[in-house]
Amino acid sequence: FRRVLFRSGHLLVINDPTRLKVGYSSELHKEGQLTSDIAKDNNAIAAINGGAFTDSAAGSLKAGVGANPAGIIMSNGKIIYDDMKDENQKRESVAFTKSGKLLVGPYSVKELKKFGVTDAVSFGPAMIVNGQKTITKGDGGWGIAPRTCIAQRKDGAILLLVIDGRELNSVGATLRDVQDILYEYGAYNATNLDGGSSSTLFYDDEIINKPCGSEGERTVPSIIYVENR
Repeated sequence: FRRVLFRSGHLLVINDPTRLKVGYSSELHKEGQLTSDIAKDNNAIAAINGGAFTDSAAGSLKAGVGANPAGIIMSNGKIIYDDMKDENQKRESVAFTKSGKLLVGPYSVKELKKFGVTDAVSFGPAMIVNGQKTITKGDGGWGIAPRTCIAQRKDGAILLLVIDGRELNSVGATLRDVQDILYEYGAYNATNLDGGSSSTLFYDDEIINKPCGSEGERTVPSIIYVENR
């Protein structure tokens, strides 16, 4: 017998990496917002869901989903949220410098500042670092699920990959699957973002993937969006 996995996904290529920014819920600690709503609030042409969060808040039907971020949120040079114990504590990060370089892997707040990072969220793991795959054995250990990932080619172009899952026509992907897909498309650095029910891709004023949640989009604390210039 041969196991065949069916998956449906979308890959966006953004040639100018300086257009990538981090957006966040206007109601942090009260409730998250839909990726599409945060994107529209920032006049974005495209966006994906962003960083980590914990489901624990009260006050509305959607509170507790995306209300409380985890790690760090940096946006336009400002620290919006930071639960690190000190500036030297490292955490898996997805960060952009002012010049548009994507940093992936464990970084401290002190290092993010040192490297001139303007926008960042916490999530991982990094799957490709300086052109080398990090997952060489097994599937990455996170099973098969919807995935949201971001990468940068050596020429600076950004790749946004979202793969649907938990559906008959698209079961999802392992971390190794998405690593290999991004590598095929020239990724030099790549990392995983929040997946599962959070995986969402907004483009040209609509959601173009199929979020697996029963109510569609899931509320989140942060997104990575593309400025509409």
